[in-house]
Amino acid sequence: MLCFAFSSQNCYSQSFSETDIKKVAEYANKQAKGVNMGNGIRVKGCLSLGRTLIYQYEVPDEWKAPNNIKEEVISNFKTSGFAETCFLKNIDVDFYYFKGNSLAKKLSIKSTEFSNRNFKLGEYISIKDHPKAKEVNLKLQVPLGWEVKESARPNTVKCFVNGGNSFLIGIKDNMTFFSRKQIREVLQDKSFTNKFINECISVLKSPIVSEQSIVSIDNYPAIHFVGKGIIERTGVTIPLITNYWIVFYEDKIITLTGGCLDNPESRGLDQLYTRISNSVILLDQYN
Repeated sequence: MLCFAFSSQNCYSQSFSETDIKKVAEYANKQAKGVNMGNGIRVKGCLSLGRTLIYQYEVPDEWKAPNNIKEEVISNFKTSGFAETCFLKNIDVDFYYFKGNSLAKKLSIKSTEFSNRNFKLGEYISIKDHPKAKEVNLKLQVPLGWEVKESARPNTVKCFVNGGNSFLIGIKDNMTFFSRKQIREVLQDKSFTNKFINECISVLKSPIVSEQSIVSIDNYPAIHFVGKGIIERTGVTIPLITNYWIVFYEDKIITLTGGCLDNPESRGLDQLYTRISNSVILLDQYN
């Protein structure tokens, strides 16, 4: 069931705010409300909530949602060209199907699901006994379609690569052993966390740090932050956006780094990098 939406020229602006999405919803509501879609299905209306467009339909009592309704809707969006706009502009879409005043079906599609990229994870790989692993027994999942490579850098154990996008696993020795309780207390000191953050972003020119927080990676405390900046390679400047997880694992520091070009086409990769980091299993703690 294709919706009426992106005829609004606002969709093609460089930035796309919640106010813009609201205008699209208002336009779609005027154009589509009451339209007969066939088979007794009629458009009830369109509205927005934050960055989500919500389409509402009235369906007959005998209507039953197809088992593959989500795949059908995404396919229709891709055929019409709406999918690319939803993905690039970070617009989620919900569909509500009503029988009278009762909700018969709700369908939610995240903006990243409109992408032609594969954001799924595949098999686990282990770095156990790797010469650069420093005896860290860790495994994590590789994104489907990404290549696993060795690195020439001394403390980088593995890297996953897909085009200009990469995810690195780095391991260094820490200055001493920290228990999980000890490191959680130390991480309350901003000067301590800033030391590690500044070291990570020192390779960037004009760096900007955002989304800084203390998280857990398989029960071990970690600093997570996003760094934006410019990196120079053989005279060429490249704008990057990078997700960092600095994991304090006993007497080791594990750094998980997901980097991509800072452009609209790379949007959504931060979610993939978060999934990879959340897949980490530090196996020795379970022995």
